[in-house]
Amino acid sequence: MRKDRLAYFKKRLLEKQRQLADEVGRTALYGKDQEDDSIKDLGDQANTAYNREFFFELGNGDRRLLRDVVSALQKLEGGGFGACERCGEAISEKRLEALPFARYCIDCQRVIEQEERMATG
Repeated sequence: MRKDRLAYFKKRLLEKQRQLADEVGRTALYGKDQEDDSIKDLGDQANTAYNREFFFELGNGDRRLLRDVVSALQKLEGGGFGACERCGEAISEKRLEALPFARYCIDCQRVIEQEERMATG
C-alpha cells in the first residue's frame, strides 16, 4: 500500500482511537455516577442496577473496538496493515475505507460470522 494511503488510514485510526477512549471514559464515569447508595426504594435500586449494567455493556463494545483500533495501528507501524488475519490476503481498500480497523477480508469475515451463527444456533 502506498505511503500516502497508509498515512490517511493512520490519521483515521488515531481519530477513532481518541473518540473511543473518550466514550469508554464517559460510560465508565456515567456508570459510577449511578451508584447512589442512599436510594432506598427497591424500584429505584433495580433501575440503578439496570442502568449500571447497560453502561457496562456499552463500555465493553467500545473497549473491544478500541482494542481493534490499537491493533490496527500496531500493524500499520509494523508493516502488516491491510492483510487479513485469517487468509493473509490483502483487505480491499474499499473495506478499509469503511472499517480501517478491519481484521479480515470480506470473504473471511462472512465465513467467521457464519461459523459464529452455527455455533450459537
